[in-house]
Amino acid sequence: MAGLRGQHKKYIGLGIAVVVALCVGACAAIFYVSSCPLPANSEPVIVRIAPGSSTKDIAELLNKEGLVRNPDWFRIVARLMRADGELKAGEYQIEGGLFVWDIIQDLVEGKVLYHPLTVPEGLCVEEIAEILDTQGIGDKEVFLEIAKNPDLVADFVSLDELEETMYPVEGYLFPDTYLIERDTSEKEIMLMMIKRFSEVFTPELREKAEEQGLSVHNAATLASIVEKEAVVDEERPIIAAVYLNRLRIGMKLDADPTVLYALGKYSGTLLWKDLEIDSPFNTYIYPGLPPGPICNFGKASLEAVLNPADVDYLYFVSKNDGTHAFARTFTEHQENVLIYQGE
Repeated sequence: MAGLRGQHKKYIGLGIAVVVALCVGACAAIFYVSSCPLPANSEPVIVRIAPGSSTKDIAELLNKEGLVRNPDWFRIVARLMRADGELKAGEYQIEGGLFVWDIIQDLVEGKVLYHPLTVPEGLCVEEIAEILDTQGIGDKEVFLEIAKNPDLVADFVSLDELEETMYPVEGYLFPDTYLIERDTSEKEIMLMMIKRFSEVFTPELREKAEEQGLSVHNAATLASIVEKEAVVDEERPIIAAVYLNRLRIGMKLDADPTVLYALGKYSGTLLWKDLEIDSPFNTYIYPGLPPGPICNFGKASLEAVLNPADVDYLYFVSKNDGTHAFARTFTEHQENVLIYQGE
């Protein structure tokens, strides 16, 4: 009897060992099939999951890219995680060494790859379109065509103020660094920038503009001129004051950057003949503000217009070092021109 019991225990022990071995083997197999073929120190792989892709489509794509070992196992794990049909489209940067469930979780959460789009202060619409095109984020011609739509800024600019502008959104594409998904449309990018403008030009600042007798469009137009004229921040409020003083007495602005804009130039030196171009943006010919902004300005230029320096200057000339010499009278101004420009 004792021998039978011992033999029975032996079989039980053997059975347990077999079960344990099977469990360990199963776990090892699951671990293996769930692991990424690429080691953790390998270069990340960028994959694009198209809108409307099924879990099967995604599993096969990831298998083809060497990110999952078995597409069927990917689908099984997705079902177990209740992620079937929840995987989001987009461009993803997937690191090596991830397990199937890690990848699935990233796709469920939509941890897409974002591309930084940095728009510096002082660029016009056409220059921004160039950046999008160069970086492969958007199409230049598509962007420029959308920029002709005045309805995009109708929330804070009256349409009659935009009649003579080539691109109604000029001045309202706020300079900043934006994180863009690869499939973001040109219109969506533009709306992001306009939304940022509306956040920066707060109701408090709009109220301050009204107190100065400026509409949002007027303030934006003047801020764009200050942006192109100023080099050092401390001079922005002084330059803004010069132009506001000129507007107050009905004096022409004579702003070189507006003529460059009329000529379709981003920067450069003007010739005397350039000042004769017949354009509403030529402030050497037409008094008052031009029809609209000549570039997309930063917050510092806007605040300078809304908080101008308390000075009575009417003129300024470049010292050729980024700063300017300011004058109250034309005689003083001529002296400054002779000193700094030799004319």
